[in-house]
Amino acid sequence: MVCHPFEAANMKTPTLDAFTRHTASQVIYQIFPERFAIGGGLSSAQKLADPSYDLPRAVKREWDEAPLNEACGDQFYGGDLDGIVAQLDYLTDLGATGVYLTPIFTSPSNHKYDATDFFSIDPMFGGEEALKRLTNALHDREMTLTLDAVLNHCSSQHPWFLAAQSGDAAKRDWFTFKPDGSYLCWQDFGLMPELNLSNPEVRDVLYRKPDSLVQHWLAKGIDSWRFDVAQDVGIPVAQEMRSIVGARFPAANLLGELNGFSGSWFQAGEGFQGMMNYWYRTATLAWLAGDIDAVQMNHAVRDARAGYGLQGLLCSWNMLSSHDTPRLITSVGDAERARLALLMQFTLPGVPLVYYGEEIGMEGGADPDCRRTMRWNEAEWNQEQRSWVKRLIAIRQTNPALQYGDITVLGDRLAGNALVFLRHTTVPGEEALVIVNMDDQPLNVLLMLPYSHWYDGVPLRDALGTSPDTKVQAASVRLSIAPHTGAVYQAAEPHVNYTFFKPRNRI
Repeated sequence: MVCHPFEAANMKTPTLDAFTRHTASQVIYQIFPERFAIGGGLSSAQKLADPSYDLPRAVKREWDEAPLNEACGDQFYGGDLDGIVAQLDYLTDLGATGVYLTPIFTSPSNHKYDATDFFSIDPMFGGEEALKRLTNALHDREMTLTLDAVLNHCSSQHPWFLAAQSGDAAKRDWFTFKPDGSYLCWQDFGLMPELNLSNPEVRDVLYRKPDSLVQHWLAKGIDSWRFDVAQDVGIPVAQEMRSIVGARFPAANLLGELNGFSGSWFQAGEGFQGMMNYWYRTATLAWLAGDIDAVQMNHAVRDARAGYGLQGLLCSWNMLSSHDTPRLITSVGDAERARLALLMQFTLPGVPLVYYGEEIGMEGGADPDCRRTMRWNEAEWNQEQRSWVKRLIAIRQTNPALQYGDITVLGDRLAGNALVFLRHTTVPGEEALVIVNMDDQPLNVLLMLPYSHWYDGVPLRDALGTSPDTKVQAASVRLSIAPHTGAVYQAAEPHVNYTFFKPRNRI
């Protein structure tokens, strides 16, 4: 059956399995390990004296210095895994439930997307013992750890590639060489030769065998994987990997990176459980900048629900910035718009992904500026921004609808410039009506509400405390939302001897 996007977004909510509900209830904090914190109380100079940094092109920097625009991958500040362990109380206070690390395997660069050994943790980061300390510390706090896997390519200094170049017939077909001796490499970067994923031996060592890259580290205790450049890895590989790895590690979330609309990955079925939802990011930033109107913004949300399906959408990461993009405040231009973007991030379906430092208002342009070191001097923090993020996390984590509820998009039926949607589970009373008013005028409107389980007379209160209380009146709601603000309306039970939300009405 082919459905119009509006129809698809309003079909009966599918029954969600425990995996989807658990995954969708997370708040993930992304860390670029080289730039977050140094363990052991060391300064950058002290840490960078370690022999692991004695590389021919290494540029050693002080923690408070901004990254240089040249030699981006060769600049080192000394961040490591023990530094993350030392700051886990900070993350739990924020409300994060899991940590995602960009690659940590042995590599000559600071970003580690060019591994020379997929089976060792870079000594710059403390080696495998430091990973064990981090994994244990996270699990002690009931937090998860997601690592970053690069299946598409490796370093030109990887022993596999050096053997292939030297004429090793067994390794030659692990890559793709042309008759002139050149080879396929990621986006023509010669330092990152592409692995030949059509070769079963390559897939064996990456994910098919019990001692493969993916399975090895899951067996060591990590929880999930994020896979780099999903478009290069491909849907068939994702499907095979899900079948093999999922059978042994059913709790592991396998998530792909695609800087675009990911509908085809979910429609193909049985591949990555989630994707990095750059679609949301593009739409959000474009709307806040005035490049698209509310009609497109509301339709973008509806298109994601239709194209990804509810389970795929819920297991995807909602991100506003990352190590590959300018930071949020730099992108939108001011803290007010950044707060509205964060409101959308934490209330739309999907897992919020907070890039380190966004919660304290760090700024930064395109790479390498977006990879500045974390600011640990509280005098440099935007405390209002941090309080806002903590509040949004707290609201989300106390409302099941905002964690794993379905969505009904309503804003494109209104005049003005507002995003409006209802999140709802199958349990009456578990809902949230979210309004983001980007107009220069107040949004004063009677909103028709095509939802059966907010009954006549149900009081609604804004969890943000900025918009006036209202109530449901015969499938409608009177809204009064100030310009450039938002609201998260939740139902209240005002009576002592009466309840609106009776268990017998559960869907």
